[in-house]
Amino acid sequence: MPSRYFTVSLCAMSVSLACSNTTLADDFHSQMLELNLLNDTFHSTADSLALGQLTALTVLPADLNGNPASISMRSASQGVAVLQDRVYFSPAPYSAPQLQLLPNLLQQQSVTVTPMANMAVGGQGAFGVVSYQTLPVAEQAENSKVTLEGNTDADYSVDVNWGVKQKEYGMILAVNYSDASGADRLLNGQDTDRQTTDILFKINAASLLGARSPQVTEFTYQFLDDDSYRSQLGLTPADWQQDPMSLYSATAADKHQGRHHKYQLSHQVALSGGHKVITDFYYQSYSQQLNQLNQFDGQMLDTQSLAALAAFERQPTVDGVAVASLQQDNDFSSFGVQTESVNQYGAHQISLSARYHTDKAEMHLGEQQSLWQQDLSLVSDAPDALLAYTDDATAFTSAIDSLFNWDGLQLKLALAYEKVDVNREVNLAYAGLEAADFSDSDWMPQLGVLYHAGDWRFSADIRRSWTAASAGNLEQEAQVSLQYQVSAQYASEHFSADIKTYIQDFDNLHVNCDAYTQCADSRLWVQGNVVDVQTKGVELNLGYQWELGSVQLPLALNYQYSNAEYQTNSCNEIQGCVVAGDRVAWLPEQQLQLSAGMKYAEYELNANVFYQSEREMGQFGAELQSVAAQWRVDLAANYHFNSHHEIYFRIENLLDETLVTTASNSGIRSENGRISYLGYQWRF
Repeated sequence: MPSRYFTVSLCAMSVSLACSNTTLADDFHSQMLELNLLNDTFHSTADSLALGQLTALTVLPADLNGNPASISMRSASQGVAVLQDRVYFSPAPYSAPQLQLLPNLLQQQSVTVTPMANMAVGGQGAFGVVSYQTLPVAEQAENSKVTLEGNTDADYSVDVNWGVKQKEYGMILAVNYSDASGADRLLNGQDTDRQTTDILFKINAASLLGARSPQVTEFTYQFLDDDSYRSQLGLTPADWQQDPMSLYSATAADKHQGRHHKYQLSHQVALSGGHKVITDFYYQSYSQQLNQLNQFDGQMLDTQSLAALAAFERQPTVDGVAVASLQQDNDFSSFGVQTESVNQYGAHQISLSARYHTDKAEMHLGEQQSLWQQDLSLVSDAPDALLAYTDDATAFTSAIDSLFNWDGLQLKLALAYEKVDVNREVNLAYAGLEAADFSDSDWMPQLGVLYHAGDWRFSADIRRSWTAASAGNLEQEAQVSLQYQVSAQYASEHFSADIKTYIQDFDNLHVNCDAYTQCADSRLWVQGNVVDVQTKGVELNLGYQWELGSVQLPLALNYQYSNAEYQTNSCNEIQGCVVAGDRVAWLPEQQLQLSAGMKYAEYELNANVFYQSEREMGQFGAELQSVAAQWRVDLAANYHFNSHHEIYFRIENLLDETLVTTASNSGIRSENGRISYLGYQWRF
């Protein structure tokens, strides 16, 4: 297909090696993962299992304390957009960039990662795009199924997908409910509960057969409800050595409640001559309530106060001790409309896009005093109001993305422009919290060249990335970088190889408080700047599938090497001061994922190995603490009675390793230990 841009994405799953050749006009080099294959293999909602196979992403897995997985791309965690069906999944990407939400994997068809991002996404995706595609409206036999699952921690989940399609109309309803009561992890015998409900509803209508311009209109509604234990307090090294899976009783009141509503109306029309126009209207809201322990006996949690807290846990006194929790009651919302016109001119393609987007973050923070009693129970006072502020942001984005083809040579020219208006209103004044009102805008150009020679493809890309500062950025400095990438791909019937090498030179890197850093209250609403960071890296994907008669043996290897260093001495409000030549601490230098499987008749056996090299974690003004290199192994076995009935068995963390997610002044936190799952799936 010399007349259309051709990309090859390595989609090597443990069940089968799927090399997806997708025609795109916006990406020179993306990697796509077929989640429907992965879900049918592992039936897992663990983000690290799937996203670790996308080599441009660095994944910090979810921890035992309820904090979700966190992702970054080539050193950047801000300016990395998470999209679902072309629309931001985050409820407030501009006013609350620190809030990173990831979709339920079981309700997605695929996920694509693009380091050299789609220009139409604009500044909030200028440093990378993670794009999910939800389950499609298709024939009933393809989508309708019920899955029941339980595990050795007495947790259970129910997943239902039901789809129908009648002539030009179609619908799909996907519902997932899980209840994770967990073991008695708190030292006073209390459970750490979690209940989640995810609902996805889609309905569409196509134009009648014979219409001059075929059209599809689709409405999507999504609801996510999460009630869970969530704490940023870990263990002292001594308690970690004794039992890394325990939690201090002082965190019994720690919790998280989240309610997410997302509405999207999409219209697509196919015009004559290969032209296509896609328009999306979207609105979403997210309410969040958080309660997290942050003080012990009048002191902010650090190494010293954590040791005192642990001592009280072991030998509580008659009078008890005072503790305090930071409470948050936050509301986020966004609205936008975007349109993209893809125009085909012979062998060449030009895309024009525009988007208007506005979002808001209404933040309320308070403090709750409690008495931690001799029986390790908590008696809490009414919360006190501390502060309130509102961040607003409005963005206008436009882009032109052109692709010119001459036989095996392809030239990509793209240019995006974005203007962002940011405002912060302070309702209750507090030290360090100031009103803000500013605007910023910039251009983002991109140039790429690709040469196609049979099974081989070679490409070189350069682009300038830019993301506007949030209202919490005291210097109002945008995140800016130049990114260079050279890549080569090879694909044959049974073997695929993909290697990329890149340099990303940041003039300014944005950092925020996240689940891996327990920031002081006064820094929660601040966006920090790290001046002059350079990241060099190599990303490698290999896939091979043996076929020995009726036995299939797929194998996939995904490897990432990333060396990010500070180029100058500087200080910021999140990390404190950094020294030129030091490595960016929270990023592992190497990450590897190996998937191997066997399929024979109705039997399947699959293994997934995830590795991260040593990294360091720290807090403002604290000494960095190392996290040693770690391996994680997951195993899945499936038996298909027939095309309708399947029973499966999965073991997460097969080797029962004590895997560290965070080591900082607020303690050591871990992933779950070994857990076994047994499930049944009925397709109808």
